[in-house]
Amino acid sequence: MSSFHRLHPQLRHAIVHELGWRELRPVQELATEAILDGANVVVLAPTAGGKTEASVFPLLSQILTDETRPVAALYVCPIRALLNNQELRIQAYARMVGLDAFKWHGDVPAAAKRRFKQSPAHLVMITPESLEVLLMGSADDARRLFTELSAVVIDEIHAFADDDRGAHLVSILERLTKFCGRDLQRIGLSATVGNPDEIGSWLRGSSERPYRRVDPPRGPAERDLAVELYENADAVAREAARLALGKKSLVFVESRGQAERVADAMGGQGVDVFVHHSAVSRADRELAERQFTEGQNTAIVCTSTMELGIDVGDLDLVLQVDAPSSVASLLQRMGRTGRRAGTRSNCTFLCQTPETLLEALALLELAERGWVEDVKPVSRAAHVLAHQTLALSLQQDGISAHRIREWVGAAFPFKALSESDLDQLIATMKERQILHEAEGLLSLGLEGERLYGRQHFFELYAVFSTPRLLRVVHGIQDIGTVQAAFLRLAFERGQDMCFRLAGRAWQVGDIDWARGICRVVPAPRGRVPTWLGSPSAGSGELSAEMKRLLRAEHQPRWVGPVGSRELALLRESYAGLVEEGEAPVEMVEDGATWHTFAGGAINALLAKGMEENGAGKWVAGNLSLRRREPIAAAEVGAVVQRLREVDWQDLALRTARDVPNVSVSKFQPCLPDRLEAELLASRIFDVDGLKRWFERHRVPVSG
Repeated sequence: MSSFHRLHPQLRHAIVHELGWRELRPVQELATEAILDGANVVVLAPTAGGKTEASVFPLLSQILTDETRPVAALYVCPIRALLNNQELRIQAYARMVGLDAFKWHGDVPAAAKRRFKQSPAHLVMITPESLEVLLMGSADDARRLFTELSAVVIDEIHAFADDDRGAHLVSILERLTKFCGRDLQRIGLSATVGNPDEIGSWLRGSSERPYRRVDPPRGPAERDLAVELYENADAVAREAARLALGKKSLVFVESRGQAERVADAMGGQGVDVFVHHSAVSRADRELAERQFTEGQNTAIVCTSTMELGIDVGDLDLVLQVDAPSSVASLLQRMGRTGRRAGTRSNCTFLCQTPETLLEALALLELAERGWVEDVKPVSRAAHVLAHQTLALSLQQDGISAHRIREWVGAAFPFKALSESDLDQLIATMKERQILHEAEGLLSLGLEGERLYGRQHFFELYAVFSTPRLLRVVHGIQDIGTVQAAFLRLAFERGQDMCFRLAGRAWQVGDIDWARGICRVVPAPRGRVPTWLGSPSAGSGELSAEMKRLLRAEHQPRWVGPVGSRELALLRESYAGLVEEGEAPVEMVEDGATWHTFAGGAINALLAKGMEENGAGKWVAGNLSLRRREPIAAAEVGAVVQRLREVDWQDLALRTARDVPNVSVSKFQPCLPDRLEAELLASRIFDVDGLKRWFERHRVPVSG
């Protein structure tokens, strides 16, 4: 019997007669079987491959069969835009069998949320931060809402698993398990992940259910790909506008600032250009999506906000300015195209520098071999445990230290933290008055109130930090947000107070710093704001592939004539420096370059090792380290030999302690010095990767 026939008869009837489906896709058949068997599941399928239905249909069937009262299941997404995009589809599936689905996030009106609390829906679409709001609100409300909960779906699970939001999410799953008193079924959906079974382990936590991976066979990918190098940013924008003319295109860039610059340069060339990134107002983002869905001759210049499965209808082209940071991102972006019958997925890279050309080609080489990055969940997230301790103290109106592990200790991010680690964490938080203990119960102390008590504990709803933002307003229209630091610095320096946002130029009228509002009027020109963020180091795998490409003789079939000539020049310039198993130091008149091709996180630690062992200051990039002062080859060789005996973990911890004013988490003030150094070192360096790199490479020194 096929899995389709295991679905509840009412649902089968609706699928056939309302949706007009005769059968399920292979991924839906396999996922339905696994979910109805009660397993925890990771479902893998390409973008638009039917993953949503693969999870929602069997859950609706279970709700009907078991007559489960609301709330029966959660559908968790990483971003609000994806929830907005999924809302109508999931509601339609629920309503066709007499059930309902409700979307809950920060933009949903309070009145709608009150109605939901009075009459809950069977399926709730939500973000982790909104779940935290519900759990920290009223314990009675949370217990009443979630007492029947039986399953949680996590869409785009790869976007969660290796960061703090993922650690927060699986902690919340453990707390929900305590409220409902049952083994929650956990279902993850992903298009791109290299190690799905490890993600399944991360997702499992305290669950005793069996685990299954759903990954149906796929035919070879058919893609139309092109990579070319252009003279400058204006040439890139002209080519993007030319390719986009008369079509629907997404133009991906790697930062909000670059999105504004590219959109400005594409203007006036016959294409309707919109901007889509996290600082653009929700209304403008939705307008862009709507115009894109309904019209032709439209290009959206976007960051990764358009990467995670938001449906904008039929799409003709994906254009990529320079290169994304990973194969996973590349596959997500390419997967937006080729959904119509008779079309193929495509991506055209418009590169501005030789290095981004090489990076784009290396990403395509990896993708063609079927390689995708592993997602690496952390198991010593002490800062997230500090966050959860504070959240639990509010949720429970005080909590004893020994009960913290009862609530969240089974979550994967805490499995490598010992009892001693937890004791030190609690002791430090009490000593710093972040926690206060009375009659054996922990609650927020004076410093905890100061750090995290603003706006009804708003800082505790999310594990991530955000810089202070000013809301940009023109009349009654919301334009988006800019970071307060950008405008304050411009004001202090007497700089022009015109800037670009949402694809338009604005002149600052006045700023209400107290209320966080910047009032603007249209302007003829404006500079691009700066948005501060954490820079990401290039991966070791991508850097190694760039080295292989430089060593190879074949010409990638995707590269255009200008890029082909540049690749030949690059290969010539790197001749003798990219041999397999070697990482040579090239001596030059004014210093030295160490061609490691190891990635930024490894090179940063190597640079510190060189400095500590007497070789002076070295500047680390993704492909190499560079010393800009003369040094003898013999001295470099001697230092490199000493590096093989270095205790890299100790060096990473000592270096992290010495880095001034580096903040990677708003919960750093909670951490003992040792755990804070561990956190910083893990974000800056790759100790294990460096050890493996040294095992595989000899280091000849020329000159």
